Amino acid sequence: MDTRQGVIATVLAAFKAERSIYGAYHLLKGKKSAQTIQDGSFFSILAYFGVLPTLSRAEIEKDIEVMISNQEAVCTYHDNILLTELGQEKLKQFHLERPLLRHLKGWQYHSYTETVWQRLCLYLQALSHLQAENHSFYPITHKTHIQVWVKQHLPRAHEDREQLLALLHDELVTFLSTCQNEQGLIFVHQLSGKGKIGLTRKQLAEQMNIDETDLYLSHIATLHQLFRIIENEPELYSVLSRFTEDMKKEFVLTESARQTFYMLKQGHTVQDISKRRKLKESTIEDHIVEIALVDPHFSLAPFVNKEIEQAILTLLEGLQTSRLRELKEKLPETVTYFMIRLVLARKKVDHGT
Repeated sequence: MDTRQGVIATVLAAFKAERSIYGAYHLLKGKKSAQTIQDGSFFSILAYFGVLPTLSRAEIEKDIEVMISNQEAVCTYHDNILLTELGQEKLKQFHLERPLLRHLKGWQYHSYTETVWQRLCLYLQALSHLQAENHSFYPITHKTHIQVWVKQHLPRAHEDREQLLALLHDELVTFLSTCQNEQGLIFVHQLSGKGKIGLTRKQLAEQMNIDETDLYLSHIATLHQLFRIIENEPELYSVLSRFTEDMKKEFVLTESARQTFYMLKQGHTVQDISKRRKLKESTIEDHIVEIALVDPHFSLAPFVNKEIEQAILTLLEGLQTSRLRELKEKLPETVTYFMIRLVLARKKVDHGT
């Protein structure tokens, strides 16, 4: 089981054959659809949301074929995959060999991981050159929004640059001292500065003789670890926190769900929103479930009463499944799939999964 297969198997294991391989594909790609977000939350696998953005359908299909051929997985129905006992053992070993993956927080950070990294790389490159009075250098990125941000945050005075460079160096040393040695090497060798050109991830993977996907995931996990530490100990990382402070959002919604949320706050009903937006009521219900998943303060009261909510929660504890049909069959006919999905969403939010 190689690295990519291990990541795919991790998501499939969480799905327990209740979702297809394409559900796993969309989650790993970071597709911002209501269904994908709900799948990630219901099966507690949002940490892997968007961690393989370049994954293709052909690649996941090929990897599944290999896993089935190796008797690590079996196809149940409708492209749903279940890991065999052998597959589960190999997956367990996969994670034992890659403890860094526990730092992945794809859903929380995927939207700005690369932006913050490029900001940091260009900032360090520019600051080190300017500190050496070298105002002419080839920037590591030509992305306008990255260059604009860096220019806005670079100190003008030489003394301020010197002080900031020292502070940034100290904060990075402090952070990297909490990391494994390999993490530090991957992080530092990608950085450019005065007299130093950073390596690409492909070059670094070849130099370190490790799988490129392994290196990429280690790099992403390290950045997610950094973001979490900055959030928990901002007083220790006052300079590094500047790179993320404008990127944080209270919660992330798809644009269509955002419009529904706005109308709900204005007092519109599901039926009213459906008519005004010319969308099916089921689509509006999808939006409401999505809102409940990301906003812990969103009230379920207009859609499901406390008695029904408690009945669903009690059943959930007993059945230990998120399979909607199984839950629906054991509840009164008045309980809708929408109500069940809402309660599931709130349970995930309350448990922080």
